[in-house]
Amino acid sequence: MKNGFGFDLRSMEIFVETLERGSQSAAAEALGLTQSSVSHCLATLEESLGLALFERRSRPLEPTSAGRFFYDRARRLLGEARDTRRELITGAFGQLHQMRLALVDSLATAVGKPLIDVIRRHTRDYTLTTGLSHMHGHSLLTRHVDVIISDDRLENYDGLERHRVLDEPFVLVLPASWTGPADNLRWLSRQLDFVRYVPQSLIGQSIERHLRLAGVELPARLHLDNTCALLKAVSDGVGFTVTTPLCLYQAGLDQLRVRIEALPLAPLKRSLTLVARRDELGGLPGQLARDARRLLDGDFRATLTEELPWVEEQIVTSV
Repeated sequence: MKNGFGFDLRSMEIFVETLERGSQSAAAEALGLTQSSVSHCLATLEESLGLALFERRSRPLEPTSAGRFFYDRARRLLGEARDTRRELITGAFGQLHQMRLALVDSLATAVGKPLIDVIRRHTRDYTLTTGLSHMHGHSLLTRHVDVIISDDRLENYDGLERHRVLDEPFVLVLPASWTGPADNLRWLSRQLDFVRYVPQSLIGQSIERHLRLAGVELPARLHLDNTCALLKAVSDGVGFTVTTPLCLYQAGLDQLRVRIEALPLAPLKRSLTLVARRDELGGLPGQLARDARRLLDGDFRATLTEELPWVEEQIVTSV
């Protein structure tokens, strides 16, 4: 039995039948096998595991302590296998057993709880993680997660489906105490520090690339790895930054002591996209994207309408 575990479902089934029926001959009859094939399978199983599973001198056969441990696990695994086969044959797999989802932090803050409620209606179990977007793409490609909602569309990879969730502009954010001009970033950086996202973040990379293309070089002094810390620094008067409305909402837009202006460069936007492996989850990715857009059209858009109406007009949550 040459496999990495030392056993497979068939050997577990033969082992369980032998213990439950008390003899190899009874197990062979129940399974439609010859006694010699049952005996060979059990001997190979013990050899592969390096353990004795039976008390050979007892009649009917009794398990060793290792055999009893293996018996309990084998029954559970065989039960799962039978359930899986039955659900596949009957087509009863409309509800997933598990959904693994990764979101950008700002979206998790904006719609995390209601989006989890939606996921619960479609799956028996779920996991949700946040963190840096470039890790989300890697997790999807290596099958550690099933769905990502990220600013990484993974455009260079085939076999994926993509659903747009949000387009939003980048904006300039200054301390509320700043009363000077905000139309020249080079001049501004001589008065205030530029508070950056860490280079590993996709949002930080987008901002740096845009500045570089515009020929704007700003001193690199402050690099913060999360939006809340970054905007708290600006709110406290440490410096200025470039970020998005959803990130402002994540940090508590109505409580920040900041001044928000249009970016004094060519327009720059961030797009959040739901990405999943094509055809694996049926219509669920599209449904989750529609639900995410609907949820963003609630409190998030209402807050922008009240606090930043000129920004709200630039938010796109429709396909």
